[in-house]
Amino acid sequence: MKKILIPFFIAAILAVVFGGSYFLGKLSKALVKKEVLQESTQPVTALPLEGNQEKVLSILLLGYGGPGHDGGTLSDTLILLYANLETKKVRLISIPRDLWVPIPYDWDKTAFYKINMAYAMGLDDVRYPNKKPEFRGEAGGGNLAKEVVGKVTGISPQNFISVNFDGLTKIIDILGGVEVDVPKTFNDYFYPVKGKENETCGITSSKIAEFHLKYSGFELEKQFTCRYENLHFDKGSQVMNGETALKFVRSRHSSEHGGDFARSERQSALLTGIKDKAISFQALGKLNSILDKVTQNVRTDLTATQIQRLIGFLANQAEYEVSAVHLTEENVLKATTANGGQFILVPKDGINNFSGIQKFIFQDL
Repeated sequence: MKKILIPFFIAAILAVVFGGSYFLGKLSKALVKKEVLQESTQPVTALPLEGNQEKVLSILLLGYGGPGHDGGTLSDTLILLYANLETKKVRLISIPRDLWVPIPYDWDKTAFYKINMAYAMGLDDVRYPNKKPEFRGEAGGGNLAKEVVGKVTGISPQNFISVNFDGLTKIIDILGGVEVDVPKTFNDYFYPVKGKENETCGITSSKIAEFHLKYSGFELEKQFTCRYENLHFDKGSQVMNGETALKFVRSRHSSEHGGDFARSERQSALLTGIKDKAISFQALGKLNSILDKVTQNVRTDLTATQIQRLIGFLANQAEYEVSAVHLTEENVLKATTANGGQFILVPKDGINNFSGIQKFIFQDL
């Protein structure tokens, strides 16, 4: 595990923006548990943690592409925030989106999918109309993702926060761009170009058939080079607009800085930039101008009271030991393929056996 700054992903945005907000009523747009909130000209008050009966916080943070993206409701980012308020330990458990898990899609039916499908299936009431009530409606995606992540990690998330990546780009642009400290120079020659997912790139049908016989999965996709663009980032500080920032954190196929751990490091760097810029907006009295955009693209089942408690926790973050836990092939997972040749990750202990994963997570909690 690596000692890091607190990259609470979506929670950081909530804490900085909502925590400093003078207009609590604007939170209503983000809450899937509807509350009548009164706008106030006073800052949101953080609730003290002392004396609180709950000794842990466990929040599932979800990031997804949003409208206009292929698979726009698939959760590309899944991070379980677990904070033990007694031991003063915080763990950010990054769960790879390709993890192969059982997902209940009906009252009495379960099938295996990649874990990033859980949020999408909970939202999709058309293809999955017979779900349990808790997996339906606006909160359904988060609730289903919480259940599946709980079975994998042994920690049942109390709440979820989801953010639309396109919404995040809008927030960054409203802020006028953010300054990001790029941790390492890297190239990604296979960043997908939006709208070109099915381009044949002028390749003949016979050649395409030959590709299908020779390749599968991403190796097959790589043959269609016009579907991708080359990304290049130099190490060091640079100002990014929303589009560039999104590419920076979503890049997956760099040989210099690829994989889930690298993506988490880049997400942390971006969040630090967003936090710093948001604080400067707050100091200038301009923060309220971005609240509507934030709340339109964030969904959570936290109540206003729970958000105040989360803010209280973040206000005391210096007291906590914070580390990231990455589930990877180097510890508890192994790569394989499912029927049809799609790339998946499974526990080293065997499919649907998450005991080793849970032991790894709990060894330092």
